Amino acid sequence: MTFAEYNNATLQAPDPGQIARRLERWFARHQRPLPWRNGYDPYHVWVSEVMLQQTRMEVVLPYFERFVARFPTLQALAGATEQEVLAAWSGLGYYRRAKMLRAGAIEVVARFGGTVPSTVDELLTIPGIGRYTAGAIASVAWNRHAPIVDGNVARIVSRLFAIEHSLGTPALMNAAWQRATELVDACKTPRAFNQGLMEVGALVCKPRNPSCLLCPVANDCVARATGRAGELPRPKVKAETRELSIALYLITDRKGRVLMRRESGPLMNAMYHLPHGDTSLLTGSPLAAARGELLGTFRHTVTTRRIEFSVYAGAVKQHPRGEYAWIDPEALHDVPHPSYVRKALRWLP
Repeated sequence: MTFAEYNNATLQAPDPGQIARRLERWFARHQRPLPWRNGYDPYHVWVSEVMLQQTRMEVVLPYFERFVARFPTLQALAGATEQEVLAAWSGLGYYRRAKMLRAGAIEVVARFGGTVPSTVDELLTIPGIGRYTAGAIASVAWNRHAPIVDGNVARIVSRLFAIEHSLGTPALMNAAWQRATELVDACKTPRAFNQGLMEVGALVCKPRNPSCLLCPVANDCVARATGRAGELPRPKVKAETRELSIALYLITDRKGRVLMRRESGPLMNAMYHLPHGDTSLLTGSPLAAARGELLGTFRHTVTTRRIEFSVYAGAVKQHPRGEYAWIDPEALHDVPHPSYVRKALRWLP
């Protein structure tokens, strides 16, 4: 049964005001004790939203605690170097987020006196803040009536209103933004409503096997009423996965330092990588190194690339020119690097 058939049969569409009230009450009772909810400091909310983009909550929590301990205020973040920020972000992935967060902090200090703006229009003028993040900061930090749509929200409203479009399509996102706007406009407390919407998506209305019996808006859901909760939203076409094989070289000096190269390409830019063999993943020519013993192999995934790394002992006759540096493994936390580097360093003598 489609939404139109359901609406014609029941003569009643889901009521945004009723949905909003139920989600606000549910959030008041079931919200998780997350660190950025202690006072809703706008800077902390901003950092959390950026970290949570494409990253699971359980991964983000320890990084958030360390990051705000290292940069306790927006001014501290704005005054840090890019390398310091990337080092604090190392291992979290998608490093462009960290660069844009720092750039945004610099902009807020310069244009807004260090106070994070409270309106969506002002927030959208800040580097790195898009429509979702602007809505999240405005509603969660400042309690403004601003809609938000991420993957969780798109899934919930797709089921609530039986939106037929596929995941990842502009049609679904446009419809989701329209419904999210109707819902937040009907709520009493945007901070509670939007977080309730996200919490239900994370904990109850999951992509597979949604827990409809625990859902506070199950009685409002067209997909549940029509037996389609497991079918909506329609699946997206998956991006093709690429299989890569890359040789890495562990090259050390007499002090035990490891030779690394600062990447300058579009992927993981400004991060320090181990010298590598021929690959299209990283920029720069392969290092002219003498390949020694194969120390081990491991697999690692970067976006749609599944990579098998082969780690070799290596040697060079002279210090390479360019963006190479000798890095102390004990001080790796001070150097921006992708998480695969630590996996490779397990074979250091």
